[in-house]
Amino acid sequence: MRISTRGRYSLRMMLEIARFSDDETPISLQDVATWTGISRRYLEQLIIPLKAARLLRGRSGRAGGYSLTRQPAEIKVGEVLAAAMGPLSLVECVDQERVCGRTGTCECRQLWILLSDRVRDMLDEYSLADLADPTWLARTSRRINTRRQQRANPRNEVKS
Repeated sequence: MRISTRGRYSLRMMLEIARFSDDETPISLQDVATWTGISRRYLEQLIIPLKAARLLRGRSGRAGGYSLTRQPAEIKVGEVLAAAMGPLSLVECVDQERVCGRTGTCECRQLWILLSDRVRDMLDEYSLADLADPTWLARTSRRINTRRQQRANPRNEVKS
């Protein structure tokens, strides 16, 4: 599975809105564009499916902008990516059996379903609040670095 630019940018936009908005203070797209480096025009396109998925709400007028429909801890990364990109599957046949004439006999399809489910489950473990939390970021970075070192040197034991 490849996360598209649309998915990555939607998540970045949602993260910035989560950091800086609240029910009374929506965030303008111009501010989000400045903070993320994503053009305002592209952000306007990204807003549409996120509003349709009821992840964002907009307010018109001079003090208008966008805010989350729920608390950041309640919005999962998987929800944002699915709203932006559509179904999150490794291969099309996982969610659309008709695209392949072999779905009933394919030896690999069950594996693709299992892997797609694991990816979805992992993405749903993390919320916008997690990504916005600097302590989560530091802990996760350490964990990733340790795993990568272990994979690079599988025979070397980690000394404590």
